Amino acid sequence: MDPGTQSEGTSWAAEADTQAVLIQVPADADYLAVIRSASAHVATKAGCTLSEVADLRLAVDEACGLLLRNTVRDEQAADGTGSAGDLFCRFILDDATLRMVLSRKARNAAPPQNDEFGWTILSALVDDILWRADGPTVYVELVKRRGAGR
Repeated sequence: MDPGTQSEGTSWAAEADTQAVLIQVPADADYLAVIRSASAHVATKAGCTLSEVADLRLAVDEACGLLLRNTVRDEQAADGTGSAGDLFCRFILDDATLRMVLSRKARNAAPPQNDEFGWTILSALVDDILWRADGPTVYVELVKRRGAGR
């Protein structure tokens, strides 16, 4: 899927009948282990196999890397919280999907090329990938559809 597109029916917010977990960490590679660990826990809770859990950990790690490499930190927080440029990860779990939405406020953002190595890896690990910018916030969304037997 092209990084600049959003597929039909995709939502960037949690619905009322879903479970959501939100993590905020400094946008620094040293903190990505927190998000990787959380992704493994949420994937386990979703009933993923060990192989799927490993794939999702890798996918979240690669998506965080793409977001950090393709954006320039916005040093000024408009809301005064001091969270300018922090990395946010929202895990949204419902009956059909596990959605991981990574976001960051950025001064500049360049969407990854759809033939870029990291994007190719993500395409193999998840069912859908979306990249979009909404004002100063850049989003990467990963979607993994759950098997019918879960």
